[in-house]
Amino acid sequence: MDLHRWRVAFAIIWQRRGLPSRPLADRFRRVTTGVSPDTQATLLLTAPLTTTAKAPADALLKPAEFRKVQDRVANSGHALGDFLGKDASPLVDAYDDLVPASRLRDLLGRGFRLAQALDQWSARSIWVIGVTDNAYPSRLRTHFGNDAPPLLYGCGNPDLLEAGGLAVVGSRDCDEETLVWTTEVGRRAARSRCQIVSGGARGVDITAMAGALDAGGTACGVLADTLYRDVLDATYRDHLQGGTLVLISPNDPRQRFFASLRMQRNKYVYALSDTALVVATGMKQGGTWAGADEQLRRLRHVPVYVRVPPQPSPGLSALERLGARPWPEPATPLQFARLVRNTPPGGPAAEIPKIPETSTASDGAPVEAPATPPAAIQRSLFEL
Repeated sequence: MDLHRWRVAFAIIWQRRGLPSRPLADRFRRVTTGVSPDTQATLLLTAPLTTTAKAPADALLKPAEFRKVQDRVANSGHALGDFLGKDASPLVDAYDDLVPASRLRDLLGRGFRLAQALDQWSARSIWVIGVTDNAYPSRLRTHFGNDAPPLLYGCGNPDLLEAGGLAVVGSRDCDEETLVWTTEVGRRAARSRCQIVSGGARGVDITAMAGALDAGGTACGVLADTLYRDVLDATYRDHLQGGTLVLISPNDPRQRFFASLRMQRNKYVYALSDTALVVATGMKQGGTWAGADEQLRRLRHVPVYVRVPPQPSPGLSALERLGARPWPEPATPLQFARLVRNTPPGGPAAEIPKIPETSTASDGAPVEAPATPPAAIQRSLFEL
């Protein structure tokens, strides 16, 4: 299967979507539409490649099936990208005991669908990285190993995926006092040079992110669905353009709402942070409770704090009994940063990485980036 042939068919379309010559745009001109061969193969084997509302259903590899293929590939000295070669038929046949060779061929033969999907994502400055790519966040590899999501779709500054920070989670429906408090947490995080990591949902999540972004900080939103729609939201536009926000999802950009997917993404919010804060939750119900309970009982990736509200909260009190700590309300930016970064008194408080400057060649032209996501998104997205 020669994916390159299909990619060439769309090259002119991509070339027409150039960046305007403006100072801010020039800063982020190191843009690539390249996707590594391993990630191409992963997309073909596991991703729905949804390009229309009535996309055909394919017999995609289930997570357990894909892990078996991954393991054998790694142990045999091959790479997933080897499935894309013109002489890959013997390799495909060698995996027939794991997955029927005819099924693998059908999935790997979706090159045109993949090219269409990549073109649509590119039009909205959505990039995709696979677990073997250098740009894939090391925190997810470390915490989940072979269970790390094989693909991440995103828009914005991918460097922020390594920035850590404070995960802020909470209920969708909160009173005004809770949202005001959450906004202040976001602002204090920005002043302390700590990133906010959250799920981008209505209520506490988006309020914390907005508080940080409006105060000049950074945020990472881990979405369960509708990335294709949300990247056009005016709420995010300037921050995506400015490199202070990244939105990612482990699911197809056109994925529709499923409650189970929103439950599953909670663990990635925690894993991408240094410390977590639960602002509000019901008692043993809802996604916020499930994510915090999973973190405290089983995963234990990061310390979990709970807000101490003016009125007792059964849900937050129950999390304390499971091992969550009361949020101590750090008084200064230094104290806030040390709390989030788990830095002992007297130690340096880590800062978020600075947005890298774009490299240029001797003739002033932007240097082509490797087959990983762009250092920032294309400005053309915001001029549609």
